Amino acid sequence: METEKNQFAAETGKLAKCEVCGNTYDKCFEVRKNGETHVFDSFECAIHALAPTCTHCGCRIIGHGMEMNGVFFCCAHCAEQYGIHEFEDRVEPEEEGSSA
Repeated sequence: METEKNQFAAETGKLAKCEVCGNTYDKCFEVRKNGETHVFDSFECAIHALAPTCTHCGCRIIGHGMEMNGVFFCCAHCAEQYGIHEFEDRVEPEEEGSSA
């Protein structure tokens, strides 16, 4: 656990600059995506820069989200509004004894 705990610990005296807000901070962290390294001072800035946006409502998708043919949605409702009906947010379990 000690290694995980210290993964965000900054080197003494080392400052970095967040690429979103420009804050110079001693606890910045790096995120690697598609071979590029990004530097942020908070998860909020990382989400703002890297999280996909729902095609229907425009919110940042910070959970699993849904995707079809490169188009992203935050939920099945938004996908349905876009005309995609194959997604379900929640699948109810079948009742015992029911036949399919």
